[in-house]
Amino acid sequence: MIKQIVQHSSKLIEFLVLLQLNLSKPQLRHVLRITEGVIVSEAPHKTLARLYDIMVEAPDASNGADFLRISPWSVEEDLRAPQRLFVVEELKRVSEMTGDRVLYVSIDDSLTAKDPGTRHLEPVDVHHDHTKGSKRKPAYTNGTVHVEVRVQLAERAYVFDFALYMREKKVRRLNRKRKKGRRLRFRSKYNLAREILQKLKQLLPPEFIVYVLFDSWYASNRLLKYCHRQGWHVICAIRSNRTLDGIKLSEWNQRFKHQSYTRVALTTTDLRKRQYLVRTRMGRLKNVPFDVCVLISKRHRGDKRPKYFMCTDLTLSAQQILSIYQKRWPIEVDNYYVKQLLGLGDFRVQSYEAAEKWFALVFQAYNFLLWRLHHAPPEANFKTVADVIRTHRQEHARQVLQAACREALHWQDTTPVFQRFLCQFEPVQT
Repeated sequence: MIKQIVQHSSKLIEFLVLLQLNLSKPQLRHVLRITEGVIVSEAPHKTLARLYDIMVEAPDASNGADFLRISPWSVEEDLRAPQRLFVVEELKRVSEMTGDRVLYVSIDDSLTAKDPGTRHLEPVDVHHDHTKGSKRKPAYTNGTVHVEVRVQLAERAYVFDFALYMREKKVRRLNRKRKKGRRLRFRSKYNLAREILQKLKQLLPPEFIVYVLFDSWYASNRLLKYCHRQGWHVICAIRSNRTLDGIKLSEWNQRFKHQSYTRVALTTTDLRKRQYLVRTRMGRLKNVPFDVCVLISKRHRGDKRPKYFMCTDLTLSAQQILSIYQKRWPIEVDNYYVKQLLGLGDFRVQSYEAAEKWFALVFQAYNFLLWRLHHAPPEANFKTVADVIRTHRQEHARQVLQAACREALHWQDTTPVFQRFLCQFEPVQT
């Protein structure tokens, strides 16, 4: 296999300069190597050994592991806080240029699978997998879970922040072997999401109009009330067993069966037009001290399993509510990219702190791809993050070919060129 990186991308260096990371030069070089490696490498598993092996000049991969494990830097202060500030400053610039003040904040969590035999990596545990299981037959997957918050203003979108989630039982087990100053604190998914939202609130200008979007798993009364206290609106999916004005939503569906529908036309991600039949009801959810609007949405008149949506902005129509809720879908695309193409779950470091640093670097790589997508010239014709990844890899392939040809001309021999540009690892058969 031929090495894929001969020098770092000027675009990536420009992005890191904009972040203004407070790291030493050796630490910044490791940030560059890992960020560049997860984007350029096409290996099915992006381990540190494989990432460092595809670089023409790089230290041993153990140096990268030490950078994550024992190097004296803080992932919160030195990496994540600068990224959050950068994202908000980017949104402010877009707002000033376009005059748009409406910000969409999406919340979701995702399970990244690891090998079933993985037991000694601290963030890895067995989690309930709602995508594979059902109420009657639950499924469980060994892996890591993270909570992500995504922000979008106009056409600009970035990952604002993430947080690793671990079950309370796992946190207690890990803390038995940790010294007092290094013990972990259990936080539920709601608390993790709220902490990230609090950091967002501190950075946002007061004139922004915020809509928080999430699915029914996050539609708790506590999160609804928290967003309401911030002056933010919520649009979310909601379960049929929730009660509106003392009556379950599933019963409201039966009560409305003789009422007319509102037709809502939406464009799906594959650009197909799809029409939904919607009925609307205003009222108050149980233990929620403010009025909300609930939509009962059906694919067709005979649909016996309607979907339920809730909105705290009573001025919006059903068409507007569902159109805004569609903006939650790209967070699922984010999770696909970081897990399938950037190797989010390919870490091999044992401690929770080192794994958190790996996650932060992968999300940094993804934000770089989004930044390059948003700032690309028209002739680049970028439409998706996949286009950016393909172009980024092609640029490196061109640089490697040019460097190999120059060295072959210089030495008049291919042997030293092969020694310099061939990887140690054999290509993996998939």
